[in-house]
Amino acid sequence: MLLGLSYCAFAQKGTPEIALHQDFRSFQLYPTGEPQRLAAIPLGEAHVLQLAFDDLSANTQALNYTWVHCDRNWAASPLLSAEYLNGFMEGQLNQGNLSFNTYQAYSHFSMALPQSNCMPRISGNYYLILFENDPAEYLVKYPVVIYENAAGIQSSIHQTAPIELSRTHQEVDALADLSNFSVQNPFEDVQLSIVQNRDWQSVRAFQPRYLRNGHYDFDYNNGENAFPGNNIFRFVDAKNIPVPTLRIPRYDLQALWHAYVVKEKPRGIDPFVNQDDARGAFVPRKQNANSPTEADYVVLDLFVEDIEKSGHRHLYLVGDFNQYQRKEEYQLIFDPEKGGYTANILVKQGYLEYHLAEWTGEEAQWDYTFTEGNHWNCPNEYTLFLYLRQWGQRYDRVIGHSQNISDGILGLNIQITTP
Repeated sequence: MLLGLSYCAFAQKGTPEIALHQDFRSFQLYPTGEPQRLAAIPLGEAHVLQLAFDDLSANTQALNYTWVHCDRNWAASPLLSAEYLNGFMEGQLNQGNLSFNTYQAYSHFSMALPQSNCMPRISGNYYLILFENDPAEYLVKYPVVIYENAAGIQSSIHQTAPIELSRTHQEVDALADLSNFSVQNPFEDVQLSIVQNRDWQSVRAFQPRYLRNGHYDFDYNNGENAFPGNNIFRFVDAKNIPVPTLRIPRYDLQALWHAYVVKEKPRGIDPFVNQDDARGAFVPRKQNANSPTEADYVVLDLFVEDIEKSGHRHLYLVGDFNQYQRKEEYQLIFDPEKGGYTANILVKQGYLEYHLAEWTGEEAQWDYTFTEGNHWNCPNEYTLFLYLRQWGQRYDRVIGHSQNISDGILGLNIQITTP
């Protein structure tokens, strides 16, 4: 006889902090060989996370790093560093390499992490901290998830149950197998977090809605697990300056190269056109060169038409290239003489995808309704993390991890991971 319990809870936010020093640009942290994946790696494996960034101050001095363990909602856990780290409490990055033959001077840092002499020993949420002398005065604070393949997750992406969201949103359902675990309080000790397109601002956390025989159901019916479908990302390709490309018809050399992007307009009311994209990817690259140190920096000259003739929008450029951060340097400013929003944004040359977005303070996330539109059949990538707080433990384990990508044929997108 099957026994079941049910529970109702709304989706919660457990958004991590991302902090980068103003001189640090082109920051990337991803599983080795998978630059279009979130910074999530399996427990106990060294050199599987690739770190790379540029320092525009051109300082080549080696920096130090450490790891800070967090709970499921990204608050610091009560554990001492000796309880979650093997080896030393701190490590050192490789020295930076100076750029060569570029108008913008910089030093490039790269390294494979974690190192065996400073290795996380338990799963969970972590912050990677980069600093000079004192970890409290950090230069970089970036989220990393270290997971165990201990529980299976079956996930699917499809149109939403609520009719009012069915044309604009995608529902992500999941079923987790914890039959091998003893869970004292299922609705408090277990949590599923879902991230859309490597944007930590989009993260949502769920308690199980229903459980039966060790299987935890995260299938909500009122839109709690419905994500805006968004739109295909816009892109620019500047790997071969000053040769014009499809989206950059001309360049102009001033103190740095200026790339004049084709005039944009909001796409909120446009019909959906499916194309291939990389879900907001950023790939620094200079053709026929050593891209890490020979790729130059370019100023993207952007113009977005004000189709409302009002100028009241606060628009930003977001994507992997800036970790979806809401900073003034990525904001477009209304120019009444030109009748649109303009910006000059400094990026490293290469291939770059981006969205135009507005910040919604109530939900503390990006809104693409006006600028890009939301479409239920738009390709998106979802990363799922399964957390467990076992009886007697003082920290949250990550016992499951899954990736699922929608391809426009929603309802057929099913992903099953097994321990």
